[in-house]
Amino acid sequence: MKRFFKSVGLTAMFVFVFALCMFAVGAAFTILAPNLPSELSFVLIYFCSMIAAYGAVLFLENKTFNQILPVYNSRRGFDPIALLMGVVLIVAISVVLLPLDSVLAPDSRTFTDDPCTLITVVILAPIFEEMIFRARLYNILSRNTSPLMSASLSAVAFGVVHMQPIVVVEALVVGVVLSYFYLSKRSIFAPIILHSFSNALSYALILLSYRGESLRSLVGSGEMQVTVYIVAVLIVMCGAAAILRFFVKEKRRARGIECQDMETIAEHYDTSQLVE
Repeated sequence: MKRFFKSVGLTAMFVFVFALCMFAVGAAFTILAPNLPSELSFVLIYFCSMIAAYGAVLFLENKTFNQILPVYNSRRGFDPIALLMGVVLIVAISVVLLPLDSVLAPDSRTFTDDPCTLITVVILAPIFEEMIFRARLYNILSRNTSPLMSASLSAVAFGVVHMQPIVVVEALVVGVVLSYFYLSKRSIFAPIILHSFSNALSYALILLSYRGESLRSLVGSGEMQVTVYIVAVLIVMCGAAAILRFFVKEKRRARGIECQDMETIAEHYDTSQLVE
């Protein structure tokens, strides 16, 4: 329990530092370069704030544990079948969360269709955010709590920093999915690619909303909408079961490694006692 509360504290500290980096960089650009075009300003502020946030989380990891763990970078992250399954699951999650539109405040973000915004949302954001939340923050949390709890806390942080209520919920759920792909494929490339797709989907829907379109209208109406929703629910349920089963196995594997380490220490202690 003590480890869990420590992880919660580290997550809260990270969210605070992340928000501080965003605010400080935004304020600096407002003061030092007030006449920059809005599109270019958006890219530069995001890029600089992400660099600052990544440096901060590296400092936090090193300060807390005196060690920075490497990031998983296996080529299995490019597995086309796994990525296709991830794409289907992310689309299904978006469909399942459709009823939240009538409960939570709608997504009020506005994006232009210029190249700078497109590059930031679809390319830069997935790379930086996965390196920060899935790689670095997960590495910090996994030293105190189980893989599932570490993935959940990093997903909570990932959701909270998005601020928009409906986006927070979707980012939280998708965050757990991205953590699953990061760990199951032992590769940061899988979550980056899937995050890029998720952002591209959201970006496209925001642009379509300017024309009165929405995901709800795209899936049809009447019986078609009900059918699509039921299929999406089934896909999400199957995905959730597979992800939960993986994290249970991952927890057992982590415990096995801990037991082996303890046995090694005990054997070393017994041997040293015999030598004396």
